[in-house]
Amino acid sequence: MSAIFTLSNLLSIIYIFRSLQLTAVIWREWQDIRQEPLTRRKQHLAEQASFFVAVPIGVFFHEFAHALATWAAGGQVLAFAYRVFWGYIIPGGDFTPVQYWFIGLAGTLGSLLFGLSVWLLLRHSRHSSLRYFALRAFRFQVYFSLIYYPIFTLFGFEGDWKIIYDFAVTPVWSGVTAVLHAACLFLFWTGDRRGWFEMVAHDSPVAQDAFHTLATTAQNTPDTRVQIQYIDALRRGGAVNKAKYQLQRLLKTEPNSGAVHLQMALLLSTGKQQIPLGAVNHLRQALSFGLPNAASTAFAHQLLGQYNLDINHLDEADNYLSQAISLTQGEAQTDPLQMAHLRHLRSQVYRQQRRFDRAYEDVQQALSLAQAANDERAVNFYQSELDMITPNR
Repeated sequence: MSAIFTLSNLLSIIYIFRSLQLTAVIWREWQDIRQEPLTRRKQHLAEQASFFVAVPIGVFFHEFAHALATWAAGGQVLAFAYRVFWGYIIPGGDFTPVQYWFIGLAGTLGSLLFGLSVWLLLRHSRHSSLRYFALRAFRFQVYFSLIYYPIFTLFGFEGDWKIIYDFAVTPVWSGVTAVLHAACLFLFWTGDRRGWFEMVAHDSPVAQDAFHTLATTAQNTPDTRVQIQYIDALRRGGAVNKAKYQLQRLLKTEPNSGAVHLQMALLLSTGKQQIPLGAVNHLRQALSFGLPNAASTAFAHQLLGQYNLDINHLDEADNYLSQAISLTQGEAQTDPLQMAHLRHLRSQVYRQQRRFDRAYEDVQQALSLAQAANDERAVNFYQSELDMITPNR
C-alpha cells in the first residue's frame, strides 16, 4: 500500500500544478469569461475547472462527510488525510455493522451533495459560463461518485464500496443501496443521453440571441424545417446529445423525411474520424425519401462518397462524388471552397485507382477554386497535392 500512497502523492503534486495553472488562466480571463456568449473556449475552461478545481473541493467534502458520520455514530476520527484528489479517514470506535456501512456511504453522499449544491447555487447565474461550469461539475461528481469510484474500489483497491456492498454483514442496507444506486445510474444515463448537462456554444452575442429566438420558435411550432434548424444549431453548438434526443423524437413523427434522416446521419458522424455505418443507412434513406434541394442532396452524396473511399470501394466513391460535383455545379450560390473539397476527394479516389491524369485535373481545378476564393492556406495545400501527383503522370 505504501507504493500506492507514494504514487498517489506524486499524482497529487501534478494535479496541484495543473489546478494552479488553470486557476491562474481563469483569474486572468475572468472578465472575458463573465461576458456573453458561452464560447467553445469558455466551455473548455469550464470542463477543465470541473475536474481540476471542483474535484479537490469535492474530495474534501467527501472525506469530511466520512468524519461527520463517524462523529454522529459516537466514534472518533483517528486520522484525516487530504491529498487534493484523494484522501481517507481512519474512524475509531465501537461501531455496529450498520453504522460502519453508513460511515462508508457518507463520503459518496458528501460528494453528491457538493455537486448538487454547486448546480443549485449557479444554475440561475446570469453568466452562461458559470451555469455551464455548474452543470459539468455536477455531472462529474455524479460520474465519479456512482460509476468510477465504485468500480475502482469494488474491483481494485480497498475503499468505501467494499464496505457499502458487504452483503454478508449488512444484507438489507446493502440491498437498499444497490436498488437506489441502480435507480440513480438509470436517471443519470437517461439525463445524459437527453442532454441535461449540455449547453450550446456561440461565436457571438448575435448568434446567441438568434439561437434563443430559434429555440423559442421550435418549442411553439411543429414545422419540420424549424425543428431541423433547431436541431442543427444544437449540433453545431456542441450539444450533441440534446440534438440527438430531439431528432429521435422528430424521427418518430416524420419517419419518411429525407431531411430528418440526413440530419441524423450528420449527428451520428459528429466527432467521428470515419462515417459510421449507422449514418450511412440514414444517408441512403435520405436519398430514397428525397431531399428538399440540390445542396442537401449533393451533401448526402458527398458523405456516401467519403464513406466508400474510407472502405476502399472506389467505384462507388467515384459515382457518389461525381454526382455531388454535378449537383453542386448547378447551384447558383456554390461555395468555391466546398467545390474544391469535392474535387480533392474525388482526386483521392483517382489516385488510388492510379488514374493520375484524372487526379491531376481534379486537384488543378481545386487549386483554381482556392485561388478564386483567395484562401492562401487552401492554395498552399492544393499546390502541395498537385506537386505530389505530377511525377506519377
